[in-house]
Amino acid sequence: MKKNVLSLLLAGSLAVSLIAGCGSKPQAEAETAADGSVELTIWVHETESSDEGKLYAKLIGEFNEKYAGQYHATLSQIARSGDAGGYDDKINAAISNGGLPDVFTVDGVTVAQYADAGAIVPIDEYFTSEELSDFNPSIIQQGTYDGKLYTLGAMDSSVGIFYNKDMFEAAGITPATAENPWTLDELTEAAKKLTTDDCFGITMSLDAKDETIIYFFLPLIQSQGSNIVSEDGLLAEGYMNGEAAVNVLTWIKDMADNGYVSATPAENSFELKQAAMALTGAWEPANLAKFPDVNWGLMPMAKYDSGSQAVSACGSWTFAVSGQCAENKKKGAAELVRFMTSTEAAAGMFAANSMPPSRQSAFSEIAEFGQEPLSVFQYQLTNTAKARPVSVNYAVASNQFATAVQNVLTGMDVKEALDQAVAQYNFQTDTE
Repeated sequence: MKKNVLSLLLAGSLAVSLIAGCGSKPQAEAETAADGSVELTIWVHETESSDEGKLYAKLIGEFNEKYAGQYHATLSQIARSGDAGGYDDKINAAISNGGLPDVFTVDGVTVAQYADAGAIVPIDEYFTSEELSDFNPSIIQQGTYDGKLYTLGAMDSSVGIFYNKDMFEAAGITPATAENPWTLDELTEAAKKLTTDDCFGITMSLDAKDETIIYFFLPLIQSQGSNIVSEDGLLAEGYMNGEAAVNVLTWIKDMADNGYVSATPAENSFELKQAAMALTGAWEPANLAKFPDVNWGLMPMAKYDSGSQAVSACGSWTFAVSGQCAENKKKGAAELVRFMTSTEAAAGMFAANSMPPSRQSAFSEIAEFGQEPLSVFQYQLTNTAKARPVSVNYAVASNQFATAVQNVLTGMDVKEALDQAVAQYNFQTDTE
């Protein structure tokens, strides 16, 4: 298993030092402040230059006020430096040298490798089933590895189909509803009807070479009852190159070949009315606010066909208790995680960064989710969201799937591209 972890961390640009496992590092005794409170440390991936970073600082201040004399938390805010490189580098260096904080933020897709390496520890015992039932089901799914809960988050995310209401009305198209998503055939037909000489039917970020590709298109594979790796998160053969994946990449290729979508879309093509629809995420409304002349609506993620289930994307950053946290500090660290993922914190996260909350109770406090268009995201996160694989090999799988899509768009046969992706996955993870 450690070889698999190493391969993943190399592919995900995380330091090799993670495989050392923080279980081998001595755990310091709990430090106490002058007032007798237990000192806790927490690292987050956003600085105070962002509204999200400001929220973290505010929450820590409120935590210290509430638990004065019992716990005191010290916050460190570390810039992500682009694709989380700076923050991850510091985390992995701390894993190696024994300098991890008691609590730190973890990207949801990295839970498995951090848990497998002992960098984070289970937190099940500190939360009741009633507390956990308030979280979006996918938040629990993404934070659970090998049957144990390791992380909880304050925010979630989702993907839907944004559409230009004026273009739909002119074309006589009735949009899908949250409860009745379109099939791919229906989406294709609408895209065909909306495509003109100067406007694509839809834009889908097909030029992305990162996590975007799997985040947007994995739900269409899951919709068919499959995935890109086996249930244990290790094997790709028969999954990443299975029938469901072939179906999805064939559809993507056909959409591009027919000119309904651009393989190299212009920036803001939907916002500039160069595309009638956009397959994109929960961050899009904040971007659309800069384009007030766009009369837009939101539809749910499509499902593969009429016999398939509706599945939508989800997942975001979470909080974890460090494997280097002293045993007699873990209860306090878990209390800090509870505070940072409270209903109030989750609702505040939407105000800070426009991301959907992780808790059902927080949805009721945010008026925007009680009505269209954002009610679509609430419905998906409550009913159809499914986490990406919680796998130590996830970064390799994601990278190879994105590469396969790019290869198909540049002319490679679909099955050949996916078979090649599996071969590379096997080579990097040694799970063949």
